[in-house]
Amino acid sequence: MRARATFVCLVLAGLGLLPSTGCIVIGVDWGWPFGGSRVWTGPVTERIQIDAADFDGLETRTHNGSITFDGQTGTAEAHVTVTKKGGGLTMGDAEAALEAINVYLKAAGDNTLRIGWKWKGIKRSHWGARVSFDIKAPGDIRFDGQTHNGSIEISGVAGDVRVITHNGGVKVESADGKLHAKTHNGPVTATYAGDDITLVTHNGRVTADLSRCGAVSGHIRTHNGSVGVVVGEAASADLTCRTHNGSIRCNVPLNESLFSRRKLTGTIGTGEGNLDVVTHNGSVNIKKASG
Repeated sequence: MRARATFVCLVLAGLGLLPSTGCIVIGVDWGWPFGGSRVWTGPVTERIQIDAADFDGLETRTHNGSITFDGQTGTAEAHVTVTKKGGGLTMGDAEAALEAINVYLKAAGDNTLRIGWKWKGIKRSHWGARVSFDIKAPGDIRFDGQTHNGSIEISGVAGDVRVITHNGGVKVESADGKLHAKTHNGPVTATYAGDDITLVTHNGRVTADLSRCGAVSGHIRTHNGSVGVVVGEAASADLTCRTHNGSIRCNVPLNESLFSRRKLTGTIGTGEGNLDVVTHNGSVNIKKASG
């Protein structure tokens, strides 16, 4: 906080509004409004039961919080555990913010249930909220999860998955269906056995275990980070790998391959899929599954 105040003084001095030789630092909590709410409540947890037989897809939306989904087999039972915190100028104010967080479940069309939260009534400008969702539901439903500041972790799924966060890591274990996983700042890790994959990050490493895939198509990309892909004996794809600053390594047998320091093309297996692996600053490593 003192460093921030000193920076402000230097700026004012540079503008001729303060003498350059000194400054009075006032004890101000710069956490608000410049850096968000300054006081947070402890976490409060609630569990909501869901009848999964009533829907084929599930959407989850939050802004500051994590999302986890644990796919279940052999049951239509489902529930979501919500963990929430309120933020404000004082503890009393933060508790008021906590009381104003309204978690909802509503139909979102296409036989889909949406889980999210919103403010009750009018939100005070200095309030903050951190709301995370931990979901257990049948693994064969479609799942769409989005947060802005928080991690996403998905396991035990066999339906289509679409997950997006801006600041946070993404980890997905998926047996089938289309997989789309994206973050801006953070790593992406996927274990996948389907045929349609998109993994994207801007700042972070991408790791894809495709050892159980057959023909597979899609895009695996990062801008700043390395990419590692593991393929199995049944893999099939027209493969293209590119990097601008980094190396490319591949120990998988390729047909009709062309290789340079920055680009590799070739056919894995019968070439039924089309897989594009790209990084700008980092290395690409394509390797065979061990064992």
